[in-house]
Amino acid sequence: MERTLSWVRTVLGSGGCLIASDLAGHDDRSWFGASIDSRAECTNRIFFALKGEATDGHRFIEEARARGCSAVVLEEGAAAAALARAKFPCFRVRRSLEALQELSRAYRGTLDIRVVAVTGSMGKTTTKEYIHAILKKKYRVHYNTGNLNNHIGVPLTLLETDPDNEYLVCEIGANHVGEIEFLSGLIRPDIGVITNIGDAHIGYFGSRDGIAEAKSEIFTGIDPEGYAVLPADDAFIDALRDKAACRVVTFGCSDASTYVVSDVSEGTDRIGFAINGEPLEIKGIGAYNAVNAGAAYAVGELCGVELDRIRSALSEEEPMAGRSKVHRGRGVVLVDDSYNANPTSMRVAVDSLCRVEASRRIAVLGDMAELGTFSDAAHRELGAYLAASAVDVVCWYGDNGALVEAGFSPSKAPDEKRSSRKASNRRRGKELRSYRSIDELVRDLRNMIQGGDAVLVKASRACHLDRVVEGLLGSIVEKDEG
Repeated sequence: MERTLSWVRTVLGSGGCLIASDLAGHDDRSWFGASIDSRAECTNRIFFALKGEATDGHRFIEEARARGCSAVVLEEGAAAAALARAKFPCFRVRRSLEALQELSRAYRGTLDIRVVAVTGSMGKTTTKEYIHAILKKKYRVHYNTGNLNNHIGVPLTLLETDPDNEYLVCEIGANHVGEIEFLSGLIRPDIGVITNIGDAHIGYFGSRDGIAEAKSEIFTGIDPEGYAVLPADDAFIDALRDKAACRVVTFGCSDASTYVVSDVSEGTDRIGFAINGEPLEIKGIGAYNAVNAGAAYAVGELCGVELDRIRSALSEEEPMAGRSKVHRGRGVVLVDDSYNANPTSMRVAVDSLCRVEASRRIAVLGDMAELGTFSDAAHRELGAYLAASAVDVVCWYGDNGALVEAGFSPSKAPDEKRSSRKASNRRRGKELRSYRSIDELVRDLRNMIQGGDAVLVKASRACHLDRVVEGLLGSIVEKDEG
């Protein structure tokens, strides 16, 4: 199959998306991917002008042209007429997003490639990264980078996949019923991985049963001869296994697992463990990542990657920023887990911090989003969990500080009228401070942190605690060099 604009016209026309097209004599012009952001790489890509809540891609068509896009897919007649006058190829469609999805669906049908899809409540990005590291030791592999795991990102990833690739590794996420079913049908995975069933996005799904139902939608696109790679230790393992209409292998610490994770030992920079008795290690912190590596190991073996290659891939892979990445400076251990948070991942991260050898443990945490009616109770319960932990200081950022404080110190009822700047509460030698300003939080932490401390930074993305990490890294580096 040749990636030409005439092929695009045929696909969009047969898919019912196309209103009109003007290729200006460039029917055979080639394209090599898609873009929705004129600030990103546009060269030889089709630019899709998407309309969103915050912005409208039609405003950036000229920027995309200047940056070398091959053609434009758009909705507005006036913009299409302007491109036609400029003799620039364009496709006017009913909805640009539907056109993006339809084109990616058709393109997937042209690819002779094996697809690995990864979903789950926690650890899916880390697991995807491990799988990519393993498979690229032997094969030509494409994968979705960053946060391209939704109804927009997955089609973009498909269209960026080169026909010469042998594997595509694709993380797929969702916060509503039906999204994973749609994405699984789009990419048609040969192997589908579910890392676990937790409480992320529980506000949208209503219960963990609802989350399990949503994650099991990944089975929709898997052929009966394909594989489901499932978490043996999860409470929903039997329900997941029953829903899988394909072959099943499992991973986890349970002896009943197909791939048994054992002998987990957590150091300051590396985690040692074994899978089916074979010794392995990964970089970073958080014993839970050994289980994520177990899922990746299973995929590697199913795909024919030799043990030595799997072992070296896992040992070499660097943790991503925001996902349990460890930084060190002037005697301080800083764990950047700022990318996202939910009640389960918060407790697991706190447990991991408490296993770090340190003179003092400081947890810099923030609000957990998308919990719906569960939010108040979840924040109170986390406060109680922190009070019972080996954490010495808690610095909380966000609107839910009063609820966390109520759990941390039950006699302290939430008071929404208290200072919006900072509140401090001590219990049994522990300290909890609440903040509404990131700048003030960073200033206090720079004054507070000293050699021998271990610091965890974690919150939902909406809190932007990556800014705290950036502020602390700058401080640590300056003091190291000065």
